[in-house]
Amino acid sequence: MARRSTVATLPRALLERCNALIRDGHTIEEILVALQGLGAQVSRSAVGRYVKSAREVMEKHRQAQDVARVWVDKLEAEPAGDVARLLPEMLRVVAFQSLTTMGEADKPAKPMDVMLLAKALKDIAGTTKANLDIEKQLRAMRAELKTVAVEVEGAVRQAGLSEETVGQIKARILGVGERT
Repeated sequence: MARRSTVATLPRALLERCNALIRDGHTIEEILVALQGLGAQVSRSAVGRYVKSAREVMEKHRQAQDVARVWVDKLEAEPAGDVARLLPEMLRVVAFQSLTTMGEADKPAKPMDVMLLAKALKDIAGTTKANLDIEKQLRAMRAELKTVAVEVEGAVRQAGLSEETVGQIKARILGVGERT
């Protein structure tokens, strides 16, 4: 097992200061001077490794936030779309990956972690079933609307309305443009 970074073993206040300097974009040299000025006994190479690792984590976090923002926007725009169906599957994959890595770790899995993952999987299954039920209901409603639209179309044609008016009424019933 690799040795823990000397920077990571600093007292909490110094570590928080170091992380703040990294977030603010300071150079390794500036961070080193600041830490040594506060009494930390760290080398430039240790600070460099810690800064590199922290910036990689921050970049991954930023990318994850960007992806999440795009997905949330798509989910809000189309709640029953592909993204809504994909998210539970992705969560299921993450949960299963977590379960497999728990067994590979040096330390045995904590019962609480296993319980939380089991609960997450159960919740995902419930969400997936609820989504499928909603989709089924929506399909039935769409089919019913199409039937009503055809019936109304026949009735308004018999009443002598123009093709344009018939198309507008049908589109209004189906909630679409001029298509069916």
